[in-house]
Amino acid sequence: MSKKLLFLSSTNLSSNPRLLKELKFAVKQGYNVDFVGFKLGNWSDKIDDETIKNINANFHYISITRKPFIKWFVSSINRKLTQKIYPYFKNKIKINAYAHSKSSILLNKYLKSNTKKYDLVIAHTLATLYPAYMFAQKTNTKFIFDIEDYHVGEVISHDSENEKERRKFLMKNILPKASFISYASPLIGEHSLKLLTKNNIKNHSLINNCFSQTEFQFKENNSKKIKIIWFSQNICKGRGLELIIPVLEEFKNMVEVNLIGNLYQGFYETFLNQYSDMINIIAPLPQKELNLKLSEFDIGLAIELNSADFNRQICLTNKIFAYAQSGLYVLATDTKAQEQFLQEHSQLGISVKQDYEFIKKEMGSIIKNILEIRKKKKERFNYAQKLSWETESEKLNKIWNYELGITN
Repeated sequence: MSKKLLFLSSTNLSSNPRLLKELKFAVKQGYNVDFVGFKLGNWSDKIDDETIKNINANFHYISITRKPFIKWFVSSINRKLTQKIYPYFKNKIKINAYAHSKSSILLNKYLKSNTKKYDLVIAHTLATLYPAYMFAQKTNTKFIFDIEDYHVGEVISHDSENEKERRKFLMKNILPKASFISYASPLIGEHSLKLLTKNNIKNHSLINNCFSQTEFQFKENNSKKIKIIWFSQNICKGRGLELIIPVLEEFKNMVEVNLIGNLYQGFYETFLNQYSDMINIIAPLPQKELNLKLSEFDIGLAIELNSADFNRQICLTNKIFAYAQSGLYVLATDTKAQEQFLQEHSQLGISVKQDYEFIKKEMGSIIKNILEIRKKKKERFNYAQKLSWETESEKLNKIWNYELGITN
């Protein structure tokens, strides 16, 4: 009988490509896989419905929307109540978890009623940390936690000081209970492990945000205009477009800018609309379709801002790997993580200061040297194969085998 794995997320698979890769790999390895995530009530739900049709696993989605109303209302009241009483119970794990996220409340309730037995629980996103820990305790199961972002360093819009302390508390007190910890960039790992005492640090490993090389294709581009691409789940303010788009407009007769994602209409009306003659907006695409499409472009924009939050300074997003694996020339801002990455893999592109004039100068150089950049696309494509999911999944396989007691 194959080993049973339970994957947990406080979002869905379309919004969590890192987990999707792991889940598909687990299925390919022959594990019996269950996934519990959330219906978000937005564009990503429809893509999820299509995605899971081709995956041999069991899927259960909890609604985070107002339907069913009673469940939403009770969990909302529960969260507000725990936030009110939090100052008096700061050392209680459950209070910290419930005040942190309504998803933790809903997921924990669902898992309490789950009678299935698993050999390993694999949790992604901070809101699953407490429910995964409680379920693992109840069922005497090991659990792994993946740190996709440094949540303590993210922008927090409501009750920020208390919320930051709650996140620290949850990580400090529950991460040591995990059997293994993985993380999405070297610096995210470094800063997350600093929260733990040396005696509490468990086995841990970097798992890069790359993709299977089979999802990419090499394609030459000889178009008159230089084709530039940026993608994200959402096309909205605060993601660096306000910095880069005005620079690119200086070269609008020579470039074509493509943005893939869910467009916020307000952002279009207040900012993007004035540059509409050089911008193409493309609706969100499923992961594999998106990765295949990237081959059409020349330059990939990885525009993270130091001013956004500390997490953006130390993360390595899936887009920088996707650009590299497509053979694109990466133009990245000089956050700590991206600068470190491009110092290590200098043939993949350049990092630039987050300054209008500096980016303009480098963009001028790119345009001047575009024939050479295009000529080396195949070289970059071949080089990036060592960054592929095929390499990272071998690490994952060793981790799972160890935790499951499987010997080769």
